[in-house]
Amino acid sequence: MIFIGVGSNLGDRWKAFSDAWQYLLSVGIEVIQSSPIYETYPWGEREQPLYLNAVWQVTTHLSPEALLETLQAIEQSLGRPPSVRPRWGARIIDLDLLAYGAEIRCTPTLTLPHPWIPHRPFVLGPWNDLAPYFYLPPWKATVNELWQRCHSSGWGHRVPPPQGIPLPMTPSKPTQHAGNPSFPPASEPSKPEIQAKLSLCWKKP
Repeated sequence: MIFIGVGSNLGDRWKAFSDAWQYLLSVGIEVIQSSPIYETYPWGEREQPLYLNAVWQVTTHLSPEALLETLQAIEQSLGRPPSVRPRWGARIIDLDLLAYGAEIRCTPTLTLPHPWIPHRPFVLGPWNDLAPYFYLPPWKATVNELWQRCHSSGWGHRVPPPQGIPLPMTPSKPTQHAGNPSFPPASEPSKPEIQAKLSLCWKKP
Protein backbone atom coordinates (compact mmCIF):
# COMPACT_ATOMS: atom_id res chain seq x y z
CA MET A 1 0.00 0.00 0.00
CA ILE A 2 1.29 3.44 -0.99
CA PHE A 3 -0.13 6.52 0.70
CA ILE A 4 0.15 10.20 -0.20
CA GLY A 5 -0.85 13.13 1.99
CA VAL A 6 -2.60 15.90 0.05
CA GLY A 7 -3.08 19.48 1.20
CA SER A 8 -3.94 22.93 -0.15
CA ASN A 9 -4.68 26.33 1.38
CA LEU A 10 -4.13 28.83 -1.43
CA GLY A 11 -6.38 29.75 -4.35
CA ASP A 12 -9.13 27.32 -5.35
CA ARG A 13 -8.31 24.47 -2.99
CA TRP A 14 -10.84 22.04 -4.49
CA LYS A 15 -9.51 22.67 -7.99
CA ALA A 16 -5.96 22.07 -6.74
CA PHE A 17 -7.06 18.66 -5.38
CA SER A 18 -8.80 17.77 -8.64
CA ASP A 19 -5.87 18.95 -10.79
CA ALA A 20 -3.39 16.97 -8.68
CA TRP A 21 -5.48 13.82 -9.10
CA GLN A 22 -5.66 14.27 -12.86
CA TYR A 23 -1.92 14.93 -13.07
CA LEU A 24 -1.28 11.68 -11.21
CA LEU A 25 -3.51 9.79 -13.63
CA SER A 26 -1.72 11.35 -16.61
CA VAL A 27 1.63 9.90 -15.46
CA GLY A 28 0.26 6.44 -14.67
CA ILE A 29 -0.27 6.83 -10.92
CA GLU A 30 -3.74 5.56 -10.03
CA VAL A 31 -5.51 6.85 -6.94
CA ILE A 32 -7.31 3.76 -5.67
CA GLN A 33 -9.27 5.59 -3.01
CA SER A 34 -9.30 8.74 -0.91
CA SER A 35 -10.00 9.45 2.70
CA PRO A 36 -12.74 11.94 3.48
CA ILE A 37 -11.51 15.50 3.00
CA TYR A 38 -11.04 17.69 6.06
CA GLU A 39 -10.74 21.42 6.50
CA THR A 40 -7.95 21.88 9.03
CA TYR A 41 -6.20 24.59 10.95
CA PRO A 42 -2.63 25.47 9.92
CA TRP A 43 0.13 23.54 11.64
CA GLY A 44 3.55 24.98 12.40
CA GLU A 45 2.91 28.42 10.88
CA ARG A 46 -0.43 29.59 12.28
CA GLU A 47 -0.98 32.87 10.41
CA GLN A 48 -2.28 31.49 7.10
CA PRO A 49 -5.57 30.29 5.53
CA LEU A 50 -7.29 27.04 6.47
CA TYR A 51 -6.24 23.87 4.64
CA LEU A 52 -8.02 21.09 2.87
CA ASN A 53 -6.34 17.77 3.74
CA ALA A 54 -6.79 14.15 2.69
CA VAL A 55 -4.83 10.94 2.30
CA TRP A 56 -4.85 9.04 -0.99
CA GLN A 57 -3.97 5.39 -1.53
CA VAL A 58 -2.22 5.01 -4.87
CA THR A 59 -0.67 2.34 -7.03
CA THR A 60 2.33 2.81 -9.30
CA HIS A 61 5.27 0.97 -10.86
CA LEU A 62 7.60 3.84 -9.90
CA SER A 63 10.22 3.33 -7.23
CA PRO A 64 9.85 5.40 -4.04
CA GLU A 65 12.54 7.80 -5.24
CA ALA A 66 10.97 8.22 -8.68
CA LEU A 67 7.53 8.67 -7.12
CA LEU A 68 8.84 11.43 -4.84
CA GLU A 69 10.38 13.22 -7.82
CA THR A 70 7.10 12.91 -9.73
CA LEU A 71 5.09 14.33 -6.82
CA GLN A 72 7.46 17.28 -6.59
CA ALA A 73 7.21 17.88 -10.34
CA ILE A 74 3.39 17.86 -10.11
CA GLU A 75 3.52 20.38 -7.25
CA GLN A 76 5.61 22.72 -9.37
CA SER A 77 3.36 22.22 -12.40
CA LEU A 78 0.42 23.34 -10.28
CA GLY A 79 2.21 26.51 -9.23
CA ARG A 80 4.05 25.63 -6.06
CA PRO A 81 7.62 26.99 -5.96
CA PRO A 82 10.45 24.48 -5.36
CA SER A 83 10.76 25.72 -1.77
CA VAL A 84 8.14 27.26 0.50
CA ARG A 85 9.10 29.93 3.03
CA PRO A 86 8.47 29.85 5.89
CA ARG A 87 8.97 26.09 6.11
CA TRP A 88 5.34 25.33 6.93
CA GLY A 89 3.92 28.27 5.03
CA ALA A 90 0.90 28.46 2.75
CA ARG A 91 0.92 26.46 -0.50
CA ILE A 92 -1.32 25.84 -3.46
CA ILE A 93 -0.70 22.08 -3.26
CA ASP A 94 1.22 19.69 -1.07
CA LEU A 95 1.83 16.06 -2.06
CA ASP A 96 3.71 14.18 0.65
CA LEU A 97 4.82 10.58 0.20
CA LEU A 98 3.77 9.14 3.57
CA ALA A 99 4.47 5.43 3.17
CA TYR A 100 5.43 3.03 0.41
CA GLY A 101 4.37 -0.40 1.65
CA ALA A 102 6.93 -1.72 4.13
CA GLU A 103 9.78 0.17 2.44
CA ILE A 104 12.27 1.90 4.73
CA ARG A 105 14.38 4.82 3.48
CA CYS A 106 16.75 7.15 5.30
CA THR A 107 18.63 9.23 2.75
CA PRO A 108 19.32 12.96 2.29
CA THR A 109 16.38 13.17 -0.16
CA LEU A 110 13.86 10.65 1.15
CA THR A 111 12.75 9.34 4.54
CA LEU A 112 10.14 6.58 4.58
CA PRO A 113 7.79 6.48 6.31
CA HIS A 114 7.47 10.27 6.49
CA PRO A 115 9.18 11.34 9.75
CA TRP A 116 6.52 13.85 10.85
CA ILE A 117 3.57 11.45 10.74
CA PRO A 118 3.15 11.03 14.54
CA HIS A 119 2.88 14.78 15.07
CA ARG A 120 0.34 15.69 12.38
CA PRO A 121 -3.36 15.26 13.16
CA PHE A 122 -4.24 16.57 9.70
CA VAL A 123 -2.49 13.48 8.29
CA LEU A 124 -3.43 10.88 10.88
CA GLY A 125 -7.10 11.90 11.10
CA PRO A 126 -7.89 11.32 7.41
CA TRP A 127 -5.53 8.33 7.22
CA ASN A 128 -7.28 6.70 10.18
CA ASP A 129 -10.54 6.92 8.22
CA LEU A 130 -8.92 5.19 5.26
CA ALA A 131 -6.48 2.58 6.62
CA PRO A 132 -6.43 2.49 10.43
CA TYR A 133 -4.53 -0.80 10.66
CA PHE A 134 -1.67 0.10 8.32
CA TYR A 135 1.50 -0.64 10.29
CA LEU A 136 4.39 1.83 10.57
CA PRO A 137 7.62 0.09 11.69
CA PRO A 138 9.59 3.10 13.02
CA TRP A 139 6.98 3.69 15.72
CA LYS A 140 5.92 0.04 16.10
CA ALA A 141 2.34 1.23 15.77
CA THR A 142 -0.62 1.29 13.41
CA VAL A 143 -2.07 4.48 11.99
CA ASN A 144 -4.92 4.20 14.49
CA GLU A 145 -2.56 3.82 17.44
CA LEU A 146 -0.60 6.91 16.37
CA TRP A 147 -3.88 8.77 15.86
CA GLN A 148 -5.00 7.94 19.40
CA ARG A 149 -1.74 9.40 20.74
CA CYS A 150 -1.83 12.49 18.53
CA HIS A 151 -5.53 13.31 18.45
CA SER A 152 -6.65 16.64 19.90
CA SER A 153 -9.95 18.43 19.57
CA GLY A 154 -10.32 21.39 17.28
CA TRP A 155 -7.81 20.33 14.62
CA GLY A 156 -10.36 20.22 11.78
CA HIS A 157 -13.64 18.84 10.44
CA ARG A 158 -14.90 16.93 7.43
CA VAL A 159 -16.16 18.92 4.47
CA PRO A 160 -18.19 17.57 1.52
CA PRO A 161 -16.76 18.28 -1.94
CA PRO A 162 -18.71 20.68 -4.13
CA GLN A 163 -20.73 19.21 -6.96
CA GLY A 164 -19.05 19.01 -10.33
CA ILE A 165 -15.47 18.70 -9.02
CA PRO A 166 -13.91 15.38 -10.12
CA LEU A 167 -12.15 13.74 -7.20
CA PRO A 168 -11.10 10.19 -6.20
CA MET A 169 -13.77 8.13 -4.50
CA THR A 170 -14.01 7.70 -0.75
CA PRO A 171 -14.61 4.11 0.43
CA SER A 172 -17.61 3.32 2.60
CA LYS A 173 -15.42 1.26 4.94
CA PRO A 174 -11.77 1.67 5.98
CA THR A 175 -9.11 -0.42 4.26
CA GLN A 176 -7.91 -3.34 6.37
CA HIS A 177 -4.20 -4.16 6.59
CA ALA A 178 -3.49 -7.73 5.48
CA GLY A 179 -3.00 -10.06 8.42
CA ASN A 180 -3.57 -9.48 12.11
CA PRO A 181 -3.32 -5.72 12.71
CA SER A 182 -2.05 -6.30 16.24
CA PHE A 183 1.28 -7.62 14.99
CA PRO A 184 3.98 -6.07 12.78
CA PRO A 185 4.61 -7.56 9.34
CA ALA A 186 7.38 -10.09 8.88
CA SER A 187 9.43 -7.53 6.93
CA GLU A 188 9.91 -5.21 9.92
CA PRO A 189 13.68 -4.49 10.29
CA SER A 190 15.16 -6.32 13.24
CA LYS A 191 18.97 -6.17 12.95
CA PRO A 192 20.54 -3.86 15.56
CA GLU A 193 22.28 -1.66 13.00
CA ILE A 194 19.02 -1.13 11.09
CA GLN A 195 17.18 -0.31 14.31
CA ALA A 196 19.88 2.21 15.21
CA LYS A 197 19.44 3.86 11.83
CA LEU A 198 15.67 4.00 12.31
CA SER A 199 16.16 5.69 15.69
CA LEU A 200 18.31 8.36 14.05
CA CYS A 201 15.98 9.00 11.10
CA TRP A 202 12.75 9.06 13.05
CA LYS A 203 13.94 10.75 16.23
CA LYS A 204 11.41 13.16 17.73
CA PRO A 205 11.54 16.49 15.84
